[in-house]
Amino acid sequence: MAAALTTKAILTANDVRNGDVVFWTEDQTWSLSIDDAAIGYGTEETDRLTEVGTLAEAANTVVGAYLVALKPEESNARTPVKLREVRRLAGPSIDFAQAA
Repeated sequence: MAAALTTKAILTANDVRNGDVVFWTEDQTWSLSIDDAAIGYGTEETDRLTEVGTLAEAANTVVGAYLVALKPEESNARTPVKLREVRRLAGPSIDFAQAA
């Protein structure tokens, strides 16, 4: 995993069973909803999230775990900084029936 961020961030990954985008929660589980995601503030908390992602990948629970930087405005807002993450949250950009 990449180094932790020093700002506000959440941990995301893909579930190994079905590929779903998942988010690490305060309850120490993975959720399909970004609204459930635990927010890490500052280096210490984002380092802890990075460690969780590394351990979850080692346990083969998720793949591709990484931190998503959030806009710093409202303290509880979970709005990604990068367009890539906004797009990822919108789901697949193709119709699976057409792709098959």
